[in-house]
Amino acid sequence: MLQSYFLGMTISYLIGGIPFGYIIALAKGIDIRKHGSGNIGASNVGRTLGRKYGIIIFVLDLLKGFISVLLIPVFVSTLHFPTTSEDLLVILCGLCAIFGHVFPVYLGFKGGKGVATSFGVFIWLAPVSVAIALVIWIVTVIVFRYVSLGSMIGSLFIVGCIIVLESDPFGNGLYLTSLSVVVAIVIIMRHSTNIQRIVSGTEIKIGSHKQEKQRAEP
Repeated sequence: MLQSYFLGMTISYLIGGIPFGYIIALAKGIDIRKHGSGNIGASNVGRTLGRKYGIIIFVLDLLKGFISVLLIPVFVSTLHFPTTSEDLLVILCGLCAIFGHVFPVYLGFKGGKGVATSFGVFIWLAPVSVAIALVIWIVTVIVFRYVSLGSMIGSLFIVGCIIVLESDPFGNGLYLTSLSVVVAIVIIMRHSTNIQRIVSGTEIKIGSHKQEKQRAEP
């Protein structure tokens, strides 16, 4: 059992740590860490290379979390498909994939903010909560034009939705509830500089002239 946990968590971390944003930007001759916010995630890639690349990175980062909870636990243990959030190994694999993205060993533990990978984890474990959080994210981004604000509020809504919608969020669903709380904390902490910029009025808004200039001069 311990071997299964070790293998599952390690593999999930290594998969989560694959820096797709850095790799694809590097293939275009750009070190994404030296442009825009310096982040390797979809938002910064999209601002620097264009929306198409941002979408590609988002999907790839999402798949890291999705695969880690859907398939990895089955391969390393006696768990059967489909996996569920009631299995601790599934939860830990998801968490390690997110930590891998945020703290990738491949880039000196300096990675993204974990939003897309977390999205991939919860798409499988709590699809209804994710759907509601996605709507909230869209509304927030449209109204305030801050992707970072939408991500933080969306992560909090996932916690709230899981508590409200799950039949036993502090019993059989405690693992899932705990994961959502930890993930929300990580995402908000990773957006600490964005919070400061939002407060000071210097955060880049979607469609702003500053964003367009940043893309035009990578």
